Amino acid sequence: MRPTLRVLFLAVCAAAAAACGGDDDPTPIEQGDPCEPNGHIHREPTGDWCHCNKGAVASEDGLACVPDPDYVPNDGFDFGDDGEHACWHVVNGPFVTVTATSARHPRVDDFHTYYTVKLLPENGQYVGTFSYKAFATGNFVVYLSNPDVPVTFIETAVSTTLPQAGARATGGYCDALKHMVGYELTDRVQYTLQLGPTPLPELNMVIEHMQ
Repeated sequence: MRPTLRVLFLAVCAAAAAACGGDDDPTPIEQGDPCEPNGHIHREPTGDWCHCNKGAVASEDGLACVPDPDYVPNDGFDFGDDGEHACWHVVNGPFVTVTATSARHPRVDDFHTYYTVKLLPENGQYVGTFSYKAFATGNFVVYLSNPDVPVTFIETAVSTTLPQAGARATGGYCDALKHMVGYELTDRVQYTLQLGPTPLPELNMVIEHMQ
């Protein structure tokens, strides 16, 4: 075979091999969570950031969780004024009514708002699922009109149920709010709030950040 033809033949063979895929494509490397083991990553359109566990804090670049040198464990949950300020909103508002539906999760994250919550019938009881986004980090209190309504907070992105930090009766400042449930929430994190099951079709609620 003439040298020129040989070169052309080899070039055609190489092109054919490339067109047919040649070697198998490399297996994609799974992207790990840089925030573990002291937290987990939130990947959002505005940028990735670490949601760090208690006792840890985001690193300078926000993409790792490191021990918080200033962390001091809490000695119990602080319920603040035991509902005195929340009862002020019972009289003075603002007032919002939300109705649970199976199609969407209504928001209940307005600050300093007295909610009338209408629940959805299910299996002879009433339930409701709502959306709550924290706009601060710290202690939050859910004030309810009835102490027998189960309250559950779930971190939506990772489907993790949060432990209750405490629960007890209010200080008796008003008849509309009789029970308090405490949670530790994180700024910018989206939560799902579940109420019920309960025999009550409707209840009243205020959610406050303890500053």
